[in-house]
Amino acid sequence: MSERILVTGAAGFVGQHLVTQLLDDGHSVTALDIDPQPPSAYADHVGDDLRYISGSILHDDFIDTMVFPSPNTYDRIFHLAAIVGVNRYVDPDDLLYTIDVNINGTRRLLERARGSDTRFVYTSTSEIFGRNPDVPWQEDDDRVLGPPTESRWSYSSSKAVCEHMIQNVGRTDSGVSTTIVRPFNLYGPRQRPDFVIPKFLDLVDRGEVPTVYGDGTQKRCFTYIEDFVTGIVRASERDHDGAETYNLGSTDEIEIGDLAELVLEVAGMSDRSPVYVDRGEATETDYEEPDRRVPDVSRAERRLDWQATTPLRDGLETTLRSLRQERGT
Repeated sequence: MSERILVTGAAGFVGQHLVTQLLDDGHSVTALDIDPQPPSAYADHVGDDLRYISGSILHDDFIDTMVFPSPNTYDRIFHLAAIVGVNRYVDPDDLLYTIDVNINGTRRLLERARGSDTRFVYTSTSEIFGRNPDVPWQEDDDRVLGPPTESRWSYSSSKAVCEHMIQNVGRTDSGVSTTIVRPFNLYGPRQRPDFVIPKFLDLVDRGEVPTVYGDGTQKRCFTYIEDFVTGIVRASERDHDGAETYNLGSTDEIEIGDLAELVLEVAGMSDRSPVYVDRGEATETDYEEPDRRVPDVSRAERRLDWQATTPLRDGLETTLRSLRQERGT
């Protein structure tokens, strides 16, 4: 059945893939982003089942007139809009603004959704768990953070505040049900090169080799974007009253040094080796990175019949091929 769906942060990496999937599923989508023009991924759909609106979730008049013309405008709301990525918080130009977008932007949307009959779906982060050494992490495991003097932890904290607000609304509002999903190291086509996989692929496409910070033994579980989109859509469709939270990620670990070697192999550059550098010397930052970040996805497997199924090599090949097609290389 076709539904009316709002996606905030719709021009971002996840938003582009999610909007495309929702349109393919036959829904009527309102895509909201601060970017003035819709991305090419779904620009051709604007005017049919897709309405694209540009503006800030911090502006009350815009939200009231353009986003929520009536209390029951949407059947589902996917809230992706945020200032994303730890690097955006380590040495920001305006930390107050980045936290304002994440927390107060979310609060404004929740206020408009309260009292309506809608599902509010929030994309949080695996950073929620901080540096908790006890992996794999279940949804209800403890948060273990560094000192509040380190702005690196403000990203995790801003997302945690949003989770508390969303869970409270889901538990106390008779109309709104809420779902929180935590992605683990997403990658795929059209991701900006601020994250390790798109950064590595950008380098090899330019004929250079990946740069690995530290000794490369830190481990991560990388999740292909299409797997994640399948998971978030299933989580949004599951019938429940109240609040639910899901970890959505691959459970296959790889050391970053081995990832760099695999990227070189996929790019046909197996005769070359990554460059290893000290993070502090290369980036003039020394923020702490957990050695491992592994999700426990048994809840998603049990309730959603979901798990990440795309092998890392396959996802890297597809992403590199997409990058080269985009650049004409």
